[in-house]
Amino acid sequence: MKIRLSAIALPFLALLFHACGTGHHGRTHEDYQVWGIDVSRHQANIDWDQVARRNRPDFVFLKATEGTLIADPSYEKNARKLDELGILRGAYHFFGHRTPGREQAENFIKTADLSRGNLLPVLDIEKHRFMTDPEKTVKEAREFCKTVKKKYGVNPIIYCSTLFYEEYLKADFPAGEYILWLADYRGNPAHHRWTFWQHTETHRLHGIKGNVDRNVFAGSGDELNKYTIR
Repeated sequence: MKIRLSAIALPFLALLFHACGTGHHGRTHEDYQVWGIDVSRHQANIDWDQVARRNRPDFVFLKATEGTLIADPSYEKNARKLDELGILRGAYHFFGHRTPGREQAENFIKTADLSRGNLLPVLDIEKHRFMTDPEKTVKEAREFCKTVKKKYGVNPIIYCSTLFYEEYLKADFPAGEYILWLADYRGNPAHHRWTFWQHTETHRLHGIKGNVDRNVFAGSGDELNKYTIR
């Protein structure tokens, strides 16, 4: 089933996205009240009950897939538990530089199994030793996005570092067309119109052993709900 944002929601998102990308200068992560985490199998067995009780996040992004064949073994369990607890969740795909983008998207769509009320899908694209041809990487990433959009009616959120975006993606994935989730541990990437900002990879939470990525959202809780599948 193809799930699309309503015709009313799309213009609203465009305006909200533009607003989220302005007025960031001089602000730190502490200035943003809506926050969340992203996790994968590397966080092992998460005690979500304790997380929800002691430091409940507003949203969680779960790793679903990587490349054309890999599915994160923790995804289904974490997704079920977050739904049980009523925590807003989404899913991301870690891009592989050696396989076709369309096939990667098919792996993601099948595994993530996103539906109404989930956060919009995410493409996580990063510098890797297998990235030997940046132009091919960009081409296949666009194929990934094209396939995801055909399924859900919207482009996926683009996750990457600020530097990676500036060097490789800015021209082909403009902020006016794609929602940006930028990782920048140096400080607020205020010169880009970001919607999500991953400000640290060393956050600690009760219920999770070791470090976890922490992210903030440039808007209110009600505005965050506009970034869900409808």
